[in-house]
Amino acid sequence: MSKQPGLLPKVEILVIGIFFIGFLMWAVSKCNSTQRTYRQKEAFDAAEQARFDSMERLTADIAPLDTSIQPINPEPNVEKVRVPVLYIIVDGVNMRTGPGLKNRIVDRLKLYDEVEFLGEVSDSTQEIKLGENLITNERWVKVKTRKGQQGWVYGACVDYYKHQLEGVETE
Repeated sequence: MSKQPGLLPKVEILVIGIFFIGFLMWAVSKCNSTQRTYRQKEAFDAAEQARFDSMERLTADIAPLDTSIQPINPEPNVEKVRVPVLYIIVDGVNMRTGPGLKNRIVDRLKLYDEVEFLGEVSDSTQEIKLGENLITNERWVKVKTRKGQQGWVYGACVDYYKHQLEGVETE
């Protein structure tokens, strides 16, 4: 073997140098693109903040207009309450001053008469025989007629739907 340096070590150094320079170029380009992305994001955030600040100042200075139409004679604010309507389902029902058969009769109601349910019922039930095979055990219900009279009717004689109670014996 000869003691002269050969061409091989120079080629190795040259190849390593080319790889190193290529790596440096790649790394610099990546850093530049990352830096560009951060600058774009920073510029976008600054523009967004400036727009928000200007809108905030603008809306703080301007009072909103009342564009609603006001009626000339406004109606009073009265809550309309839907009153449940009951129908008399037995012809000739007696409306009484209180719950129970011993109370005085106020009015005699006809089949299908409409009455307002006043939201009050008796504390206890009462068993009444309405016909040969019809024994009921119901509460008394406080109602108001169309004429404005208030009183109590037996619960089996009223319903939310118009129909006639079958098996009732009337006088």
